[in-house]
Amino acid sequence: MKIVRRTLTLFFVLVLFICQIVPVHAENNESEWFPMVEENYEDFNESTSEIEPYTMYLMNVHTYLSKLSSNKLGLRADVFCSSTVKTIQITFYLQKQYGTTWKNVSSGVASASNVSTTVKQMTVSSLTSGVYRAKTVTMVVDSLGYAEAVTSYSGALRI
Repeated sequence: MKIVRRTLTLFFVLVLFICQIVPVHAENNESEWFPMVEENYEDFNESTSEIEPYTMYLMNVHTYLSKLSSNKLGLRADVFCSSTVKTIQITFYLQKQYGTTWKNVSSGVASASNVSTTVKQMTVSSLTSGVYRAKTVTMVVDSLGYAEAVTSYSGALRI
């Protein structure tokens, strides 16, 4: 009888030990999932509860970084607007990576007037080795003074 009691006690201790090391996850019953279905419908009322577009004019900004020589980089921005705007101003920043942060090491401004698209380029020379990326802040202004801006980044490039 004593051996059975010890065996049962050892068994329960072992079960409790195993239960402590096996992770248990409770399901969150509050999460919901709603199916989305593609459907065409005619009645699309404009109301205040609908999401407005992020920008009125700026459709897209592409930012590029190119290695022109061993210590010279070219920065380029292609800007696309939905219609002609009074001005497009692009502020270029060349950023260098220091650990996990990016710091501006150079900047310049280019602009265009009365256009709907533009391509602008800048160059930076005498660079030291490291990892770089281009950042552009593009601002457009229409004839009534309405302004909007978008920030865009290139990929990283090591020189």
